[in-house]
Formats: sequence, C-alpha cells, structure tokens
Amino acid sequence: MRQTVSQILYDTSFFLLLALWIIFFGSFLLIDKNLIELGQEFGEWSIRLLWIVALPGILKRFGAKGLFQTIQIILMRSRRRLGDIMFMLALNHFMMVQGFFYLRYGLPNLTSIPVFQYMGIIGLTLLLPLFLTSNNYSVRSLKQYWQKIHNLIYLAIWFIAAHTLLNGQILEGSITVAIAILQIASWIVYKRRQKKIKVNPTSI
Repeated sequence: MRQTVSQILYDTSFFLLLALWIIFFGSFLLIDKNLIELGQEFGEWSIRLLWIVALPGILKRFGAKGLFQTIQIILMRSRRRLGDIMFMLALNHFMMVQGFFYLRYGLPNLTSIPVFQYMGIIGLTLLLPLFLTSNNYSVRSLKQYWQKIHNLIYLAIWFIAAHTLLNGQILEGSITVAIAILQIASWIVYKRRQKKIKVNPTSI
C-alpha cells in the first residue's frame, strides 16, 4: 500500500511539473493580461508545498515511527520532484505578480519596492541553485557539494517566511516559521543522537 501511494505521488508529480512549465512559457503570450490573481494563487500553493517538501527531512531527523514514518517514506521518494514543483509555482508567482510588470514597464525605482517583495525575491533566488541541481547528474558530479548547495533551503525558508508575514499572510507566515524552527530542532536532535552513537556504539 505504501509503495503504491508513493508511486502514484511520484508519477502525478511529473505531470504537475510538466503542466507548470507549459503555464510558465504560455504566460509569456499573455504578458499584456492581468495575471496577478492567478499568480497570487500560485504563491499560496508554493508556500504549502514548501511545508510538505520540508516535512520528510524533519520527520527522518526526529526518528519518526509508525504513521509519521510512513508519511516520511512516501514523501521522500518524490521530494526532489515536489521541490521542483514548489520552485515553478514560486517562479510563476513572481512572474505573474511582478516579473511581467517589469518586462512591460522596466524596473521601478528600487527604493519603491516593498520590503516583503525583496524578501520573496531573495528567497526565490536562494531556491534557484536547488532547482538547477535537482537531478541525478548533479548529485553524481557535485558529490559532497550537492548537499551543501541544498542546505540553502534552511536559509531560504526564513526569507520566504518574512515575505509572507510582511505581506500580511499571518497564518501562512506563522506556519512557515514553525517549519523553519522544526528544521533547526530536528537537526539538534539528530546531531545529539549521532554524538551518543559515537560515544557508545553498543547503543545502536
């Protein structure tokens, strides 16, 4: 059952990612249309998917058992692909809310850009290297540097949290902050567990 659900999620995520690429390129044909409402919807779904992408790592580091371990295993297989979908949602969000405006009218005075938009742009920029290296070739070629690059998610999530909070999305921002804190807490628990294993190998 667990393997079936995992396979369905993995296959479905491929078609979702393909659809988002089509929407991204297709939206350039509608550059003169008002796409802000759709872009905002993409942004909200991107935030929600960010929580899901962060979840399996948190559960694994906490040593989750039972139902939580099942959730972790199901999500882990599709984690990279879900991360790609999350990035494409965020990219479509940026383009439809701001990017196409810049293409039509040029860059505004940088001092006139609200702080929450800067936070979002920084968060999206930090996610870009993760998106570009989210493939098996990068894993093989970058080796130990691959994980270091993907650790940028732990920084990006704080900028994304600031983006949502400063934009008045208190619920979404609060949940994102909670996820970021859980990431830190799970790493502390994981490191302490590893330290105990090194000190007392017979406790494994």
